[in-house]
Amino acid sequence: MPRFFIDTFDSIVVIDDVGHELPDEAAVREVVRKTLADMLGAEHKGRPAAQYRAEVRDEAGKSILTASVLIVIDKAPERKAAEAAE
Repeated sequence: MPRFFIDTFDSIVVIDDVGHELPDEAAVREVVRKTLADMLGAEHKGRPAAQYRAEVRDEAGKSILTASVLIVIDKAPERKAAEAAE
């Protein structure tokens, strides 16, 4: 079974030097989805925005795919205006 390496990037860069034995690209995509969902779930609550990225390499080091998630949490414009007026 081929081995795939999933490097992750947010405020911390994690280079995968162990890898995952997965049967095909569909399985890789599922692991990447779960990885990004887990990263999003562990989101730093005080940050108004965060971007999470995963890059997948095969055993030869060839780039297979890249996936990313961006989350932005912001106050409604009316609420910002009201706070600015105070």
